[in-house]
Amino acid sequence: MALNINTNITSLLATQAMEANGKSLAKTFERLITGSRLNRAGDDPAGFSVSQRLTAKIRGSNFAVRNAQDAVSVTQVADAAMQETSNSLQKMRDIMVSVGNPSVTASDRIAMQSELEGLITEIQRIATGTNFNGKKLLNGSYNGQRVLIGAEVTEVLSFSIGGLSKEALGMVLGDTIVSFNGSGLTAEELGQNISTNIARIDAAISSVSAIRAKLGAVQNRFNSIIVGLDSLVTATSESRARILDTDMAAEAAEMAKQQIKQQVGAAILSQANQLPSAVLTLLR
Repeated sequence: MALNINTNITSLLATQAMEANGKSLAKTFERLITGSRLNRAGDDPAGFSVSQRLTAKIRGSNFAVRNAQDAVSVTQVADAAMQETSNSLQKMRDIMVSVGNPSVTASDRIAMQSELEGLITEIQRIATGTNFNGKKLLNGSYNGQRVLIGAEVTEVLSFSIGGLSKEALGMVLGDTIVSFNGSGLTAEELGQNISTNIARIDAAISSVSAIRAKLGAVQNRFNSIIVGLDSLVTATSESRARILDTDMAAEAAEMAKQQIKQQVGAAILSQANQLPSAVLTLLR
C-alpha cells in the first residue's frame, strides 16, 4: 500500500461508512421516538400509499358509524312519539266502545266527546311538534333521507317516516256521539256512528303500527351496520398497523447494532488518521 499524506483513502472510507451508519441510526431513533415506521413517503413509497388509503377507510368508517348512530337516534325519537300516538288512539277506541254503554247519559257523551277532541288535538301536536335537530319527523316531510353508512359514496341507506297528522290518520270524527236524543239522532244512527268511528280508529292504529314496524326494521338495520363498521375499523386498523407502526423490539436491536458500528467506525477512523504519520519514520 502506497504511503501519502495528501489523500488518506482509508480515513475517507471510514468517514463515509460512519456517515452512512449515522443516517441509519438517526432513522432508527426517529422510528423509536414517533412509533411510526413510515414518517415520510420516501421511507416506503408503496407502503405509504397503502397506509394512506387505509387511513381514509378508517376515518370514513368512523364517521359512518356516527351517521348510523344519529339515524338510530332519529328512529328512537320518532318511535317514542308514535308510541304516544298509539296510546291516544287506543284511548279513543276505549271511549268509543264506552259510548255504546246504555247507562251513558247525554252529559257523559258530551264529556267523552270533549276527551276525544283533546286526544285528537294531542295526536296533531305530536305530528307537528316531533323533531330531531329541527327537522320534523311525523308531519309527512321526512322522506327519502339518505344516510352515508360507509367510507364510499355509494354506501347509502335511505329511509322515510310517514305522516301521522290527524288528517293522515283520518281522525276527523266530528260531533258524532253527542247528538243522541239531542237533535233527532236515533239509537240506531248513534250505533252506526260508533261502529264507523271505531273502524276509523282501528285503521289509524294499523297505520301507526305499520309505520313503527317499518321504522323498527330500519333501526335494527342501522344497529347491524354499526356493529359491522366497528369490526371493519378494527380489522383495517390492524392491517394499517402492520404497515405503519414501528416494531419496537426490532428497532431497538437495530439501534444497538448501529451504535456498535458507530463506535467501531470511530475507532477505525482514529487509526486511519494515524497512518500518514508513518511517513515520518522514512524521513528520520
